[in-house]
Amino acid sequence: MVIYNITFVMDPKREQEFLAWMRDEAIAQLFNSESIARNPRLQTVIEAGGKKPDADHGLSIALQAEFDTADHAHTWNDVTLPPVLGEFTAKFGPHALFFATLLEVLPL
Repeated sequence: MVIYNITFVMDPKREQEFLAWMRDEAIAQLFNSESIARNPRLQTVIEAGGKKPDADHGLSIALQAEFDTADHAHTWNDVTLPPVLGEFTAKFGPHALFFATLLEVLPL
């Protein structure tokens, strides 16, 4: 299994607006009945190095999705994700950004 992680970074004052957009619009597009992505999770950084991040660091919220294979994650990245990331940039930019990481789940 692989996990696709997208971290969104923005002005902390826009947190509620971002969460509403993510819950009401983005999740429906990214995890619809035809999607190969499953088990969406939203997470936020509450502490880094033992300290709560201040406003200068921005707000970081990560969206994670699970996939059976890296190929499935790449297909989702190429087909499903671009329109949603375009909406994010249009709505929250130019002082917002995102970056993606593909993670492989290893057995313990």
